[in-house]
Amino acid sequence: MKRNIILPWVMMILLLGAACNHRQSEEGGSPGGLVAQPSLKAHTEIFSKGVEKVAGNVYAAIGYGLANSIMIEGDDGLIIVDTMESCEAASEVLSEFRKISDKPVKAIIYTHNHVDHIFGAEVFAPGGGVPIYAHETTAGLVGRIVSKMRTVTDMRGMRMFGSFLDGEELVNCGIGPFLRYDRDSTIGYLPPTRTFSDTLTDTVAGIEFELVHAPGETDDQIFVWLPSERALLCGDNFYWAFPNLYTIRGTPYRSLQQWYRSIDKMRDRRPEYLVPGHTRPVIGQERIESVLRDYRDAIQFVHDQAIRGINQGMTPDELAEYVKLPQHLADAPYLQPFYGTVAWSVRSVFAGELGWFDGDSAHLNPLTRSEKASLLVRLAGSEEALQAHARQALDNGEYQAALELSGHLIRLNPDNPSARDIRVQSLIALGEREENPNARHYYLTEALEIRGGFVALADAGQKPEQVRRFPLEGFFELLAVNLDPEASAHLDQRVGMRFEDEKTAYLIHVRRGVVEIRQCAPGALDGMDLDIEVTANAAAFKEMLARVRNPVITLAGFDYEQGNAVRFARFLGLFSPQKPKLPHEPLRQ
Repeated sequence: MKRNIILPWVMMILLLGAACNHRQSEEGGSPGGLVAQPSLKAHTEIFSKGVEKVAGNVYAAIGYGLANSIMIEGDDGLIIVDTMESCEAASEVLSEFRKISDKPVKAIIYTHNHVDHIFGAEVFAPGGGVPIYAHETTAGLVGRIVSKMRTVTDMRGMRMFGSFLDGEELVNCGIGPFLRYDRDSTIGYLPPTRTFSDTLTDTVAGIEFELVHAPGETDDQIFVWLPSERALLCGDNFYWAFPNLYTIRGTPYRSLQQWYRSIDKMRDRRPEYLVPGHTRPVIGQERIESVLRDYRDAIQFVHDQAIRGINQGMTPDELAEYVKLPQHLADAPYLQPFYGTVAWSVRSVFAGELGWFDGDSAHLNPLTRSEKASLLVRLAGSEEALQAHARQALDNGEYQAALELSGHLIRLNPDNPSARDIRVQSLIALGEREENPNARHYYLTEALEIRGGFVALADAGQKPEQVRRFPLEGFFELLAVNLDPEASAHLDQRVGMRFEDEKTAYLIHVRRGVVEIRQCAPGALDGMDLDIEVTANAAAFKEMLARVRNPVITLAGFDYEQGNAVRFARFLGLFSPQKPKLPHEPLRQ
């Protein structure tokens, strides 16, 4: 049978968008008649929409998306600090800023790499042309988000922020009213042009500012200090909720020690105005000191007591039970669990300090999930008996027990309608009872996914000029992590790609289930024994991967010193992703 050499490649490029464009259908619609915790509803007031004047020339746009965007007005221009999560959100903010000042934007500052702070930049500076300030590691961290980790962080982020939920389900997102980023959104990221390591002092439009590296929620986090206004723009190292010392969408380990020490740097400035990247500003030196002191104390307490418990031999589950904030911190209005939780945080400390093994010998080589499900069936007497236990737990209001048992039943029989119904009802019940919006959204979105038979992935629009701004290296990282090990198990192929427009080249060596990719100078490929040798335009290659350029036409337009478009398409077909699955489902081979 003749093999389709283009289809696997088309499947691969889908990773840079979304595996599924499903929204809520009649059959898989949102669960109706939901309730929300009163404390979560009351928290919505903190995101009252509008532009708030903070200091004399500092304005914060709040409630237009997940993050704030901050405008600093200078003598003959503006500085914009953080640019929202999409062009649509940024456009609304800019329209409001223009009611205050029509001065041109002279600079943009990114406090860190998260998409809700950077993806609307082009709206404020069409085509670039203004300095973009950021930490020296920010561009590389953006590349990680949009390349090898994009699918899973997109999927888990859509669940965590409730992007597929409607009004009564999505009360707020804890640090903002909603995430304005979905398949109808467009992104306008501009790469940093002015970077630094520790500190950077500059003046733009008559505004003197200092940028200070302050790792916390991200390793590239910075704060902006405006000495004349005594205003400190702290990014995501403080917001009006218990911090996401760990986020359930998944990120590299966040060092708690670095975080509270960075807050100490902020305290040392003794600001009169504290303007966070989410929620509302805090005004008054004494008030700011009190809030920041409690905030850093809560972070240090979680770190120190987690390590104390670890040294006593506690497992992550035991830590989650053991570590509780002191009452004065637990009662603080700015430390309520509307974003992070203590239990999630101590689990992260354990993993960050010790890795995955919890010290229990039974977990060195545990039963597979299918083996564990089969064991429970044997203990219950039959699959029907286990299902009866799950139903009884649901009827008794033991929703966590019902959820866990439903997972074992679905593991054995993914199409079991009764088990899926038990799971959906358990998820909805747990979601309704959650004060933390991240957990609430995750529960409710999985229920929606089960009903609708889809995986929650966004498909934000990308323009060709936007795609070209992402580093070529990230596209090759995506190739590497999507090599099909079975299709390449017996192959030994070497492909050289020259990109004259970026004056670089890559050697791609597929070797029995592994791909070694090396960047090199274009001349380094001369004389190599290559199976395929291609000269390509980097912009066209990126656009093809991002689905804004036809792959057949693009491949045919490359120059082949060795091989041809058909052989190259077949080679690219080795890099074929697997369809993402729902959290409870087994992999389907």
